[in-house]
Amino acid sequence: MRLFKRKPRVTIEQLCQEFYDTHIFNASIRGIDVWKLFCQTAFDSIVEADQSFAATDRDTFQVEMTALRMELFALAWMRRFKREGLAVSQSLFTKCYLEEKGNLAIWDTMGEYNQAVARSATTTETGQQVAGPLGRGQVAFLNSLRFGVFKKWAQKSEDAVGDRTQGEEREELLNGVARVANRIGADIKRRNGILVKLLTARAADRLGCEVTLSFGALFRLAALIQGFYQGASEAIAEVDLVKS
Repeated sequence: MRLFKRKPRVTIEQLCQEFYDTHIFNASIRGIDVWKLFCQTAFDSIVEADQSFAATDRDTFQVEMTALRMELFALAWMRRFKREGLAVSQSLFTKCYLEEKGNLAIWDTMGEYNQAVARSATTTETGQQVAGPLGRGQVAFLNSLRFGVFKKWAQKSEDAVGDRTQGEEREELLNGVARVANRIGADIKRRNGILVKLLTARAADRLGCEVTLSFGALFRLAALIQGFYQGASEAIAEVDLVKS
């Protein structure tokens, strides 16, 4: 008889915090910052493919990779659990986590990549928005679906916190819900690979080198992005969620 190992049962908060702590913000082994070392190694790999990349600031590169990794964790989360409410809770927890860490700049940068994720759902392999009657219908349907999800969970989230959410806090809450809606329809496994292409182009642009980078360097940057998603998917698949 084959025995199956039971998966650990964790809450949304526990799963997110453990991933962020052990893979990014407190990823230390024997005093070595493993995430920083990883980013430095990745940076050197891209320089190996294109010497012009050496002019890029290493700290800025690490910030961009951190934001990318966290955005792809959120996308992998949606693909794994598929329930909108869980995705909203994950998004809002992530914002609070980064605020407590004094790293809201990462949250803002994630928003840049979230926009690229949103565009990928209606973008062709050539980088153009889908066209024609069918294409316009697809865009209209997706926009309607996203708006419906946003409206539903924005109201639920506001009801949950009541009068405590006003002004800037309300705007931030709605932003967290909007990011979930933006991920609807996005799929990193689409044959045309457009999601990875858009994220790679956005990262290169934000690093100031989109036009000048060689194909080899862009390929290595794209491989990093693929790896972030795969790693997040594997980590999420190892546990079962329970109510907080």
